[in-house]
Amino acid sequence: MADADEETSLLFTYVVPFVGVILISIGIGGAVPGGYALIQDELRDCDSPTIAVERPERTAELVGADGPSLPRLTFEELTDAEQEAFVEALDAPRREAHVYGSFANRQAFESGAVVTYQGERYYSTIVAENTCFRAPPLGFPLGVFAIGLGAVTLLIPPAYRRLVTLERQADRRR
Repeated sequence: MADADEETSLLFTYVVPFVGVILISIGIGGAVPGGYALIQDELRDCDSPTIAVERPERTAELVGADGPSLPRLTFEELTDAEQEAFVEALDAPRREAHVYGSFANRQAFESGAVVTYQGERYYSTIVAENTCFRAPPLGFPLGVFAIGLGAVTLLIPPAYRRLVTLERQADRRR
């Protein structure tokens, strides 16, 4: 009987809490990215690339007479979404903006393009793709379940010890 109590004591002292910690760790690993995947579609930047627009002076330095042969576009050739992002980038402190919508000239912007706007030449390129994170649909609920199960598993040893103490006290009173 003493061996069984000792084995049970070792099980509830070391194994059960260890399993609980592992379950919580796995749950966090599933719940955090799963939770982000739930809200990322509400964030406007998901799957909308960021373009940067250089000043005309910097464009002259980059492209110049001996510079690389880059696609040349006029502002009017850009789609409405590209025009909006281009103008927004001109006014932004970091000279960057997201393209929300049709991006017909993506290939030109990927390699860098020179855009003529109000008689000035501006070098513009994609600086970030802003791809969406893809997570399994059950990642969040399973992660939360694993965290809950791990928490319950961590609470089992103190509850077991309390029950054993109560049982021993009851045996002494008899």
